[in-house]
Amino acid sequence: MNVPPTKPESGAATVLGSLAGLVHSVRYDELPAGVIKAAKALILDTLGCAYGGLHSDLGIAVRRVAIDCGGSPQSTLIGTGEKTSAALATFVNGSLLRYLDSNDYYFARDPAHPSGNLAVALAVGERERCSGKDLLAALVAAYEVHMRLCNFAGEPSLWKRGWHHGTNAQFSTAALAARLSWDDPLRTAHAMAIAGTHQNTLAQLQSGAVSMIKATVEAWVAKAGVEAALLAGVGVTGPLPLMEGTNGWAASVAGCVDFKALTAPVSGGRYYLLETSVKPYPAVATALAPIRAAIELHRAAVPRPADIEKIVVHLPGFALATPSAHPGRRYPGSIESAQHSFYYCTVIALLDGECGEAQFSPSKLADATVRELLAKTELTEDSALNDLWPQAAGGAVDIHMHDGTVRRHRCPYPPGHPRFPLDAGELADKFYGYAAPVLSRRRAQALHDAVDSMEDCADLRDLTELLAAP
Repeated sequence: MNVPPTKPESGAATVLGSLAGLVHSVRYDELPAGVIKAAKALILDTLGCAYGGLHSDLGIAVRRVAIDCGGSPQSTLIGTGEKTSAALATFVNGSLLRYLDSNDYYFARDPAHPSGNLAVALAVGERERCSGKDLLAALVAAYEVHMRLCNFAGEPSLWKRGWHHGTNAQFSTAALAARLSWDDPLRTAHAMAIAGTHQNTLAQLQSGAVSMIKATVEAWVAKAGVEAALLAGVGVTGPLPLMEGTNGWAASVAGCVDFKALTAPVSGGRYYLLETSVKPYPAVATALAPIRAAIELHRAAVPRPADIEKIVVHLPGFALATPSAHPGRRYPGSIESAQHSFYYCTVIALLDGECGEAQFSPSKLADATVRELLAKTELTEDSALNDLWPQAAGGAVDIHMHDGTVRRHRCPYPPGHPRFPLDAGELADKFYGYAAPVLSRRRAQALHDAVDSMEDCADLRDLTELLAAP
């Protein structure tokens, strides 16, 4: 992006200025091999999720809106290969990758789905004709910003203050778009300041009956992050003391931010990206451990529903305070609500011995046996799981039989957690399971290979042309 030079700012250094310096300090040649490997794995996992959402009602709707709006053909839409502006491509692709609720996640004061940053990286990276190394370094930096905010912002958390955790993505996505467009930390600070004035998102979006728009939350914020960088790129300035100002983000939105920890240099090559968890099932992250426990109980011989007195799902206390534990989620009426129901996710995994897209079909939601067991399911707080929170969202399932026996299985760490990682075969199965039906196995393999050798890519257009079905 051709940008005019920024003018030096007078006055003291700002938090966003320091954060921008951190973003620009991340260099590909200095990244540990393990971080690069993990970043590639997350890119493939996220792309797979996007293909899984391609033909959803929401995926079709956002694509129609983008094509109707038009825009310069700067960036590729995943699955179709159509071109639109970088901002609109970010919105469409970000919505696709989030739709199934199967993309990566992280827990701290607030949770996050940091893979939402990939939509920005692909769209802006293609627009700016960046290299694969550029994308990897910028994406690692965006994960760092996003996940640090989860740890060091919010009193006690954004969610408990009424804000959706996607709010944090306004800073990481603006920083990412800026980093791929220029090497000017001051201009990047302005991009983050512009984004941070507008994209604070209400938690009501994910409370009660979950609507379709929930899947766009990070995508909407990310689109605005790209637009903030575009504005900064043509010289528009933002309020640089946005974080620490009297009426700034820390005081008005977060309540409290640990500025020193937020902006500290990376120590010992230990980037937060390595703490991300990968989802093996398309469900809310706090349901993954109960799902796995239920599947293990099914494999051990699932009892007849009529012989079950009750099903007890053990969870950390935090999970019980989220909408997924609300009694209104006991009998979900939509895929979005079912994916965010501890009751439903546990019961369907116990009955079917799996938890994929097929388990969230309308016929499953209405099934009489499912509803019979939902009525017998209760949730309870588990002190041992509290001890592991937020480092892990563990879970357990007890099946109490009418004959007095109890069948139990515990998962202190959910599958896909850094302490319980998916193996290469599981990751590949997930990617190809979503991507191959859209691309063909051959083309999905080509995309897999291109991401695996991304450091050799001189122009991201060579990679993004593989995103479309033949």
